[in-house]
Order: sequence, then structure tokens, then C-alpha cells
Amino acid sequence: MIQLPAMPPTAATAATRLPPQQLAAMLCALISGLLLLQLVFPGWLRVPDYAALHTLLELLSITMSLLVAVMSWFKTDSSRQLRVLAIGFMVVAVLDSLHAVSYPVLPGFLGPNTPHKAIVLWLGARSAVALAMLCMLLPERQQRSAAPLLLVYGLLFAVLGVGYHAALPPLYVPGLGLTPLKVALEWLLVAGYLLLAWRIQRAGLSIPAGPWLAAGLLVLAFGELFFCSYRLVDDLANGLGHVFKVIGQAFFLRGVIETRLLLPYQQLTAEKAAHEDALGRLNALVAGAPLGILVVDGGGLISSSNHAAENMFRAAPGTLDGLTVDELVGHDLRAAHLRHRVAYHAAPQVRRMSERQGLQALRRDGSRFYVNVALAPLQWGGRQHTLAFVSDVSAEVRQNLQLQWLADHDELTTLPNRRATLERLAAALRQPGHGALLVLNIDALGRINQVFGHRVGDEVLVASSRRLQGLLLPGEQITRLQGDSFAVIMCGEVPVEARAAVLLAAFSLPFQLSGEVRLQASATAGYSRFPDDSQQPDLLLQYAELAMAAAKRSGQHGVRAFNAAQPAQSRRWLELASQLAAGLQQDEFFLVYQPRIALDGGQVAGFEVLLRWQPAAGSISPGEFIPVAEETGFILELGRWVFERALAQLAQWQRAGVAVGRMAINLSTRQLSDAGLQDFLLQSCARHGISPAQLELEITETAAMENLEWALPVLQRLRALGAYIALDDFGTGYSSLAYLQQLPVSVLKIDVAFVRNLDREEGRAVARTIITLAQNLGCNTVAEGVETEAQRGWLLANHCDEMQGFLEARPLPAAAVAPYLQRKRDAG
Repeated sequence: MIQLPAMPPTAATAATRLPPQQLAAMLCALISGLLLLQLVFPGWLRVPDYAALHTLLELLSITMSLLVAVMSWFKTDSSRQLRVLAIGFMVVAVLDSLHAVSYPVLPGFLGPNTPHKAIVLWLGARSAVALAMLCMLLPERQQRSAAPLLLVYGLLFAVLGVGYHAALPPLYVPGLGLTPLKVALEWLLVAGYLLLAWRIQRAGLSIPAGPWLAAGLLVLAFGELFFCSYRLVDDLANGLGHVFKVIGQAFFLRGVIETRLLLPYQQLTAEKAAHEDALGRLNALVAGAPLGILVVDGGGLISSSNHAAENMFRAAPGTLDGLTVDELVGHDLRAAHLRHRVAYHAAPQVRRMSERQGLQALRRDGSRFYVNVALAPLQWGGRQHTLAFVSDVSAEVRQNLQLQWLADHDELTTLPNRRATLERLAAALRQPGHGALLVLNIDALGRINQVFGHRVGDEVLVASSRRLQGLLLPGEQITRLQGDSFAVIMCGEVPVEARAAVLLAAFSLPFQLSGEVRLQASATAGYSRFPDDSQQPDLLLQYAELAMAAAKRSGQHGVRAFNAAQPAQSRRWLELASQLAAGLQQDEFFLVYQPRIALDGGQVAGFEVLLRWQPAAGSISPGEFIPVAEETGFILELGRWVFERALAQLAQWQRAGVAVGRMAINLSTRQLSDAGLQDFLLQSCARHGISPAQLELEITETAAMENLEWALPVLQRLRALGAYIALDDFGTGYSSLAYLQQLPVSVLKIDVAFVRNLDREEGRAVARTIITLAQNLGCNTVAEGVETEAQRGWLLANHCDEMQGFLEARPLPAAAVAPYLQRKRDAG
């Protein structure tokens, strides 16, 4: 909380104020005791949610560094030493910011985050403090070169820490702690801080804020000792080191405040008469601030304002004082603003009022503008006030709004662009009913550009867009795709070809352009229907463009509907769809079985059934034919065939005494909607003498969550039969924990994408979270796609139950399963 003195300090108040050296000595004694405890009990306590605490402490440190820099710089009679201090602490703030965002568990804004990277940037920031203090001690003529030196030093460490930290010797080894090099560098910093503290203390009054700077360096030196002893990045020693770093920074800030604010303020108040109140003194302090500053009391009245605020709100001098702050907000926002103001006054703290651009204020002439507002509590005259820092960001907001508009619009015609076309088409697809997408292309626009120039071509495009917009019916939307193409989205049962003829007729009359240019143009169109042709916006657009291209090739300048045989993708889809039934009849499909291994012990826990298709022309990937079978509905017949074959094979193994464990079989989304699935499964199990408890039915996380209303009762009935339910590809979907608890799931399968990423902290964090979640839900975890011993070792160490992948075995034909199990027994 900021508290400004109402009068010059008296002898009594001065006597109660401890000198900085004594405060520093007390803190160093406290640090020594904590260090002793750390040496006796190394790593004795880890800090929960350390990432949040670390970020908070770094933000405090960065804020203090910036305040030191700003307050040391912005004054007309600023000494060169304070200018050096300002530049140095600006460099410290930048390096601390890079260190803060490089913390390992945070998103990698500047590349992958590692403890080594964060430590390199940490050492850069800490050594920059020492370098800034050293530069202050230089003779005045040599201080001229201090600013470039500090800036180059900061840039060097920023580039080194962000881009080339991996090339540096290791400073931290996970699981082992700090390297000798890191410890040696920390001791070097400690020695540097102590030496600088001694030199600054001896320099006396020749160094501005010298006692506070020396005391701060002393606290930093002792606090740095914590970073010579921690083993884990989140243990208490690391946290305490950050805490005392903030306290040391606070000494610097306090010294700058005393030098730049408190002492000048005391000198000013001593020169004024005793009847001048605190309001005038505050105005004198903030009058030259670049931001608008308002002092607001608990009732919302503006007690004081600076010139920047008056200029910003276009108010005459002194006319803001006495107004309620609510009068600076639009009428439509006053009720909400009042609630926020009352809530803030009840629990005041330093915070931003507007994190996102969009907050508007009201000028005294009635106009509005965008602002950013930061609030801070202020104890003044024995009463609680709020200090509001207001900045006009209208230009920045307008620029961002313009960029956002350009992202979705064509600048020439002002129509929505291709990206917006896909978004609007997606919105139309979400609505019930039918519709069409019409693509119109102006013929020979390239030739017009060549003959008359691009200016004339642009005029043709603008004139065409206006004519087309004038012919639209309610509910139709027009966009510009690219170059010479427009799109029209039509919803409902519309006569597309009749509407296309009307729109193409817009080109029947010549275009009268500037410069007495008169041109006759024509257009060609193609269309696709939804949801008949597709329910995917990009495919619908592709199909409409293909139809338009076919119409162009015909040379008739008319309109043509999409034909599914046009794109190669559609031809392949039709080819596979037509071959599925024949392939099943000709016994081209077969099953393979991939082992699932218990990580603790290495025993075979079961097998997953996988479907393969091997026609005479060559094998076809399941990723290609399964979606076709799903879309055509053939997956129901194919899925039952898989069940029959798998259960028959399981029964054969059972009779032969081959124990294969639980058998996992995939269920598709369409199969879940099969009303006869439960009866078929019961009958098939009974026919082959198989207990449903020997089966594990796998459904993808996305399929379960997208269709939860009808999938949940189906899965519950299957679980009631005794079959286990597994959630496949877990982590790639969007499960809500509330819904996940409702699913009768026994197994969570960690998707292969996360297993492959186990060599990175991000992948390990996700996998660890899934394993913990499964344990809390009482589920087993199975890791898919395990290919390396390192992956297996990590999964075992982190209590994953089972794994499957090429490390153990590729999917086996049925005949190879028994020999495989025999080899496992022999090896065991």
C-alpha cells in the first residue's frame, strides 16, 4: 500500500525508523538460520504449486526493477549515476522476464523450457545487478560508456539464454541438483555483491541512495546462498532464495523512492506553508506523470487528478476534482462499474482493471475512448483512497480491430474472405435443414488486368460485388474467396440453379468504369449441396470449386452441380466403399493380435484385436478403410464379423489351454448406435463359450464425449454384462471430469502421441496426469506405442499398469500367439 506523508517527518517518527544497514543485518541473521536448517535437512520441504509462487515472486521482482528503472530515469535533473542505474535495472527486468517465462512447467513461449535455460537467464539477471552497481562506482567520464555496456551485456545474455543455452555447460542435473559450475558461479556472485556493498557504503553520499543500495546488495548476497544448496527446483531453499531476492530488490526500490520521491517531497513540504493539505502535495508529485492519475475516495469522488488525466478526459483544469468516477464511464456501464468499485474498495490491492482491450471511458465532451486502467490502494490523510492510473489506448485498439477485420474480410470489396466463408459455412452446417454453396468466377479477369491494368480489374471486382449484393435474397450471404471468385451461401431448400442464373445475369450488362472504360464481363458458377455432398466446410468449398472448374471447362459460362466422381478423393472413397462387401465375402479381411504387457513383472495381460485388409492389389491401411466403412454403415457388418472371428479364436485358444488374458476389441461410433449390439454380443459369447468378462471393449474418448447422451447408457449396459470398457486415445479429446466419472470405464489408454513425447517434460507431465487421474478413478492405464526402453522405464517408474507397442512385439497373426506366449514363459 502506498502511503504519502502528510507533513515532514518529525524527530519522533525518524527515531522509530530503522536504518537500512540494521534492517539488512537482521535479515542476514534470519537467512543464516534458514541456511543452517537447509544444511542440516537438505531438501526438507518442497513448495506445493511452486510454479505459481515462482511466477508471482518474479513478477514482483520485475515490477520493482521496472520501478527502479523508471523512477531513476524520469527526472530532468537526474544524475548520470541514476541514469546508469535505470538502464541496468531495465536490463535486469528484461532478463528476469525471460527467466520467469522459461520456468520448466510453463508453456514454451520462447522454445522448450528447461531448468538449465531458466538458470542461465537467472545468472544473467543477477550478474546484471552487480554490473549496474559497478558502473555507478566508475568515474563520471567513464560512465558515458556504461549504458552501451549494460545493453550489450543484457542482449548477450538474452540471446545466449534463449537461443544457445543448450550449448553451455550444464548447471542443473534433474534428480541430482546443482552442478559444481553453478555453485561456483553463485559463490562468485555472493563475493561480488559483498564487495560492491562495501564499496558503495564507503562511497557515502557520492552514490545516490547509497545506504539502501549497499543494504540491498548485502541481502542479495546472503539470499544468493540459497541457490548454492537446493537440489530440486521446487524445494523451500529455491523459494526462499526468490523471496529474499524480492526483499533485496525492495531495498533498491526504497532507496530510489527516498532519493527521487521522499526526499524531494519532504523538501517541498518544508518550503510550503503548514496549511497546504495533502491533496496539493499529491498533485505536485503526479502532475508531470505521463499517465493519467486519479485519486478516488471510498465514495467514488475524485479527490485529485493530474494534468495528463485532465487532457485525456478533455476537462478544464480542476474540473475533474469533485466528480464521481462513475461520471467518466458510459451510462450503459455505470451499474457494472459501481459494483466493481465497491468490491475493490472492500479488498483493495494492486491490480489491473482492464486486462483485455475493450474498456471504454467517457470524456467530458461526451466522446468515448479505450483505456487501460491499473489500480493501487492509497492511505492518505487517514482515509482509504484508490489510485487509478489511466492510459489512452484508443490508437492501439483501433489498429487491432482493423487487423481483426482484415483477418476476416477482403480489403478491396469489404466482403468476408475465404476464412470467414468457411466459418459461416460451418455455422450453416450446424443448423438443421439443407442448403447450397455457390461459387462464381469472373471469366478472363486476368486478361482484363493484363490489357487495362490491375486498377481496372479491381474496379470490375468492386462493381461485381455490388451487383451481386443487390441481388441477394434474405438469408443469403456473399463472400470473396480469392482473386476473381465469389461465394454465396444459401440456406434452405432453394432452387440453386435458378438462383445461380439470376446472379450470373448480373454480368449481362457492361461495366462502366472510371476513365470512360466500358467492359463486358461474364461469369461461371458451380455449386455443392449440404449436407448431401458433405458436412465439412472445406470439402463443400472444394466441391463447389471443382464444379465451377468443370463448368469453365465446358465453355458454356453457366452453372454446374458437384459430381462426387470429380475429385480423386471421392473416386477413392467410392472405390473402397464398393469393395468392402466383396472383400469380406472373399475373405480378404483378417485379424492380428498385439500383446499387452504388465509393466510390473512383464507378464502378458492380454491382446488387442486389430483388423487388416489385404486384397489382391495390395494392403489397405485401416486409417483409410475404417472411415469409409463408418460413413457407409458397413462398419456394423464388419464389426460383427470381427467379434465372431475374435471370439472363435479366443475359444480355440481356450480349448487348447493357451491363456491369452483379456481380449480388447475396438467399437466404433456407429457400432455404439447399433440397437442390437448387446444381444448380439451375448449370443456370440454364449455360442463360443466365452465369458463377457474376458472382453475389453475400446471406444475412443472423442466418440464417447461427442455422443455422451446415447453412448453412456449403451456403455453402462455393456459393462453390466461383465465386459470391461476402455477409453482409447485418452488425452486427445476433451473429457470433462464430471462426465468421465459417469462413464463405466475400467481402462484409460494413453495415446501414442504422449508416449512418443516422454523425452520432453510436456509429454511426461501429461502422461503423469493421466496415470494419476486413472488411479483416482480406480482405472488401469495402458500406454500405447511404446518403442524404447526409456519409455518403458519411465512408465514403470510412474506406476503405469500396462503397455503395448513395437518394443514388445508387433501385431501377431493368430498362429504366432501360442509360440510367442511359450517364449515368454521360457524366458521368464
